[in-house]
Amino acid sequence: MPFLIKDLTWTQSSKAVHIRIPLTPGHDKVDLFATDAYLKAHLSPFFIEIFLLHDVDINKSTTTVKDDLIVFDLVKREEVEWESLEKELTKQQKMELKQQILAKCHEEAKKVSEDKVAAKSHLDRFAVQQAMAVDAQHHAIMDSRRDAQRKKAMDELEEWRVAAEKPAIEHSVAEITDDLPRAKLAELSSSEDEEPPMIKPKPVKTPAKTLVKSEYVERKKDELKNRVLPKLRSSGEVEITHTARTFPTPSRESQAAEEEAWIKNITLARRATGFLSEDLRPEEQDPQWCKNKGDEFFRSGNYLGAISAYTHGITLSDKLPSLFANRAATHFALGNFNKCLNDCSTALELMQPACEMNRRSRAKCIARRAAALARVGYLGKAIDEMKAAAKLLPEDQKIKQDIFDMERAWEQSPDSD
Repeated sequence: MPFLIKDLTWTQSSKAVHIRIPLTPGHDKVDLFATDAYLKAHLSPFFIEIFLLHDVDINKSTTTVKDDLIVFDLVKREEVEWESLEKELTKQQKMELKQQILAKCHEEAKKVSEDKVAAKSHLDRFAVQQAMAVDAQHHAIMDSRRDAQRKKAMDELEEWRVAAEKPAIEHSVAEITDDLPRAKLAELSSSEDEEPPMIKPKPVKTPAKTLVKSEYVERKKDELKNRVLPKLRSSGEVEITHTARTFPTPSRESQAAEEEAWIKNITLARRATGFLSEDLRPEEQDPQWCKNKGDEFFRSGNYLGAISAYTHGITLSDKLPSLFANRAATHFALGNFNKCLNDCSTALELMQPACEMNRRSRAKCIARRAAALARVGYLGKAIDEMKAAAKLLPEDQKIKQDIFDMERAWEQSPDSD
């Protein structure tokens, strides 16, 4: 259970409020939560929460975390003198106000997240549009260059054709003029300016195509016309059930005995070496769940299962003293007294600082360590441990009886240590 810190100092000016919270040096990570009307700082196992008398501008305020100090520099929204730092609220009013603040923070965070998603979507669309525009511009440049090259090549080809045909035309005209009589040349010279008559080419008659009928094609057409199609299949539902199976391959009766033997061997191996965390369900990854499961195994007498559950919980979180204390009790029940001593010592180290909330747990842990010391032959140390437990639980008659029995046993064999 966390402890509430009340040791703080605060000062104020006309525009700001300064809060100083002392810390223990060498602390772990500090979790902070701050709003306009509420402040919270959590440092396991301590925490502090402040319901401010007036609202502050949290966006302009600052927080400084040092090795031994937390400093809140809060900017006032209104320049008024504060009579006190916190509001005078009942426990129920604090709970209701805290729920309202949390709900408001959740709404603001949701809105900020939605705005970020919308802005990102807008930027993505803008980037796609710009990429399409750049792509279209590149295509237009490539098309214009291709058209210019094509036009240049066609112009060069036309110039070459004209230059190649010109000598042949002049030579043919010279031969015709040499063969004609002078009278005909005169007529031609007089009619040079007139356009020559157009000579129409004679049309070439192509033979009409005759269709050739094929008996095979005609027979196939008749078969297609007379073909009777089958009726459509009626719809229905087929229910398929699958048997749960460990192996991914289909089940075969010839390999059933081998598979059963393999599963048995794997089960024995896992019991001997523990279990893999990858095989566990999500709720089984909670150390508190492992503690409750170990308690169930312990009450039913399954001590090995209880030790396995406690050990897995310790691998998940080695800061929970109840896991070590309960595993020590299980080791004691199995007769593993040295392991019981180690777990009891570790549990007592984690039960710091000593307070009223863990007094009974510390007393039981010390008494169990004393019993383990007595089992391994250290009666003198066991009596001292049991007396320390009796100081924490003076009303426990069982501890007093254990002290009496240990003293009588020590009197009979004082050299046991």
